[in-house]
Amino acid sequence: MNNYRAGLVGCGRIGTLWETDPPIPVTHAGALAVLPQTQLVAGSSRGADHLQQFGQRWGVDALYLDYQEMFAKEQLDIVCIATHPGLHRAIVEAAVAAGVKGIFCEKPLALSLTDADAIVAACRQANCVLSVNHSRRWDPAHRQAKAMIEAGQIGDLVSLFGICQGVKPFPAWTADEEGPLIHDAVHLFDLFRLFAGDPVSVVGTAVRRKQPFRVEDDSHAIFEFKQGLSGVAMVNELTRYNRFELQIQGTDGLILLSGDGNRWWRGVDRTDRINEPNPNIEWWQLEPEPFPSVPETSSILEAVRELVHCMESGATPSSTGEDGVASLEMVMGIYEAERQGQQKINFPLVDRASGLYRLREEGHF
Repeated sequence: MNNYRAGLVGCGRIGTLWETDPPIPVTHAGALAVLPQTQLVAGSSRGADHLQQFGQRWGVDALYLDYQEMFAKEQLDIVCIATHPGLHRAIVEAAVAAGVKGIFCEKPLALSLTDADAIVAACRQANCVLSVNHSRRWDPAHRQAKAMIEAGQIGDLVSLFGICQGVKPFPAWTADEEGPLIHDAVHLFDLFRLFAGDPVSVVGTAVRRKQPFRVEDDSHAIFEFKQGLSGVAMVNELTRYNRFELQIQGTDGLILLSGDGNRWWRGVDRTDRINEPNPNIEWWQLEPEPFPSVPETSSILEAVRELVHCMESGATPSSTGEDGVASLEMVMGIYEAERQGQQKINFPLVDRASGLYRLREEGHF
């Protein structure tokens, strides 16, 4: 079994601080430390306190305030990137220049499509495997839902309805460039693509109602997809509670994927009872079914395990750099729809610059 030298850039929450109970890791560092094929040998962070906490937590002595120095000295095979997305492009380009062969990068891939495109191009040119942390792609429940749909258990897909509320930004979060669309709803938009394919167009809003940051705190959007499906997204930072869920509607059933529990309903033909003396009887009714049991696992561990497999086999990650570009492009499409007065915007987008910056320049935020 090969053993790969791995390093972490960004020693914040998802990088290392959220870790509580290996061997079921929830952070990049946790996954690298637990996986037998990877040896966590180095870390880099702009903050000295977080860097020291990382070193103590994982027994790592090679600690750097400058990631370029880490790349130059440590001869890394794998790099996990858990920094602010505005830094991702420079880190990726430095990593591939240093010979890194596998990169696991946090979402969003970048803050502009220009930078996201450049990240993908740099990895492709260097033959470096790039995987983007759309974490639900490795979640067993979401994979089970995909299998149920492909097996026809809810009939033909009709539409998707997603909710992403009350996550970030919040007062302790520096949110100059990351509203709820780009920071959290990219997960939702990636799921839209997972179940419905590539979007054709979007019409939507991105407005600031209450939060002090110069980003949106409320958005509603309708996507149309190549298969003729629609996806509706409600995204905001107006609630004190967190809520993330996806409703997948089919002609013959319904699946609900939620942090509060996954459920599904089978459509049952009740036309044989239509003449019964009960006004509540409909032609078809939804009847609840137990959602299939799925194994408890760590999505981030599975993602890093898959990255190693792809490095060794040439396979394609479940969440590629192109997937990272696509989920970001859906956000930029909403920004452009808002800029043009809620006009329909077609994909792909020609303008690859930051839609948020354009909204600011024109006085929307």
